[in-house]
Amino acid sequence: MFHTEIIINQILILGVIALVGVIAARAGVINETLKEGIASLVFNITLPLLILSSFTALDITIELLRNGFMVIIMTYFSMFFLLFMGKISARLLKMEKETSSIHVLHTAFGNIVFLGFPLMNTLFPGGQGLFYATLFYLVSNSVMWTIGVNILNHSSELGVRQKVKNLLNPNTVAFVIGILLMLTGINLPEVIDLPLSGLGQTTNYLSMLYIGGMLAQTDIKGVFGRKQVYLLSINKMIISPILLILLFRFTLNILSLNIDPTAFAVVILQAGTPCMAIIVVLARKFKADDAHAMENVFFTTLISLFTLPFLYWMIESITF
Repeated sequence: MFHTEIIINQILILGVIALVGVIAARAGVINETLKEGIASLVFNITLPLLILSSFTALDITIELLRNGFMVIIMTYFSMFFLLFMGKISARLLKMEKETSSIHVLHTAFGNIVFLGFPLMNTLFPGGQGLFYATLFYLVSNSVMWTIGVNILNHSSELGVRQKVKNLLNPNTVAFVIGILLMLTGINLPEVIDLPLSGLGQTTNYLSMLYIGGMLAQTDIKGVFGRKQVYLLSINKMIISPILLILLFRFTLNILSLNIDPTAFAVVILQAGTPCMAIIVVLARKFKADDAHAMENVFFTTLISLFTLPFLYWMIESITF
């Protein structure tokens, strides 16, 4: 089932699209306004439609639900484990408070929407990969807008109402509607399903154009001289995911539990995605080190071309 060449080719394809985004941003075609517009379009329209159309193509089974429940448990463990690993590395580097909070959050939270979703949807077609990826996203979101925001901003400017609002976004609504359609066996009419599915499929391209626009803002020369970025990348994208593979595999063996290889791979690959781009925006809002956050996003996205295929190979070699 697993072929490392697939992930390498897919990342290369996504990388080409991101490069187009970089060139377009440098040429002034993608400006700040358009970039934010693309992000809003993806998050509020194309991604929810991709989730909805993928779910309606799935057949609900006891096995799918069982694996989904295991993905939720494994994702919560992954989030807290990654936060712990981030705090350890931040202390080793003796970071200042403003930089330390970014380091910890970027160790835990990856680009699971703009890179992870297109990648999982392509690697595991048929809807299952995206189903598990969406569960990972929902869990990650619940941790991000509670514990994550508190790490970033100790004064907690975001109240309970705002945190709930962030959790109840178009993607979670699409997830709920998709689950209901799956459970009831209702299929959308073709005249509705085809255009909605087509719009959803544009998520891959729009997401990578957005990432390219983000990367174009980075001071490339300064990034390669910062040891914090290297440690973050090694910790988040190699060491921690490998430890998660070993811990999960050991636990599953001890408990005599089986999990769908696709579900297992999605959890590990999503945990190992490059740093979450939205944290750059949050860093600006809460007066943290947003320049460092942008450097993290640039460098980890760049080396994901090598680390994600390596993780994929590890999943093949160690687990199945």
